[in-house]
Amino acid sequence: MEQRNLTDTECTLYGTKSCALLNMPDCEKCPLKGRVADPAIHDDLKLFCDLQPEGTVAKLFESETCTLCKGEPKGKPASYAVFDMAHTEPKQLAKRRWLSKQVTGFMVPLQFACCKKCRKRILLSAYLPLIAPIVLTVCVLPFVMNEHLAQGLRKVAGWFPFALVVLAIAGGYGIGKLLSYLYKRKADAVMYIDVRTHPIVAEMTEKGWRPLFNDRQPHLAFTKHRIDKGLGSANSSVYAMPDVGAEEETPAAAEENTAEEKISD
Repeated sequence: MEQRNLTDTECTLYGTKSCALLNMPDCEKCPLKGRVADPAIHDDLKLFCDLQPEGTVAKLFESETCTLCKGEPKGKPASYAVFDMAHTEPKQLAKRRWLSKQVTGFMVPLQFACCKKCRKRILLSAYLPLIAPIVLTVCVLPFVMNEHLAQGLRKVAGWFPFALVVLAIAGGYGIGKLLSYLYKRKADAVMYIDVRTHPIVAEMTEKGWRPLFNDRQPHLAFTKHRIDKGLGSANSSVYAMPDVGAEEETPAAAEENTAEEKISD
């Protein structure tokens, strides 16, 4: 994980749980730079913590076993399967996303520790609708490209060779979708191949979270190294820190209080 280099000690977020939740590598890259005077920021980030599932999203990438496997034994993580979820809170920061057409406030990447077998199953189920039409089209092309055979096909109709290729592509896609559906049903016995059924995702859905782009089965991206900066990337220990305004006093506020006490003395 990249070492954090926080130098702006005058920032009202410096040394607080809010800063740790944002988990930025340095102050210059912080998305709240220049806006930290707003006390509502702490309330917004406290709300983010309240909207977390049990154990927080950090348990997905901190797990030492595959979080997509069902039952035991679970595989050893070899990569991370990632997709984004969004929430309409906080209302004052929510805005409509052009691509997703959703009103979103908080966004968080879900990073599932994933073994090689689960990754293979997910990729195969995703690529079957693309592989099948390619294979079927390759099988049909010799009939269309061979002049002797093509002449026989054109006797049926001049457009028949072209129609045969189009039919191979469309039919292959349909076959691929069917094979993908059947494969997912088989794989679902041993893994959460539809991540919407994962207990953590189901719990987040109950709390108002939704996949960023649509409510259908999310497309997972795979990465060797997990995302280690930004909201939702902090370790689980950060969520256990005291909230600002509760037991915690920010370093900046503590300095101000100390200065005021000296003046009054």
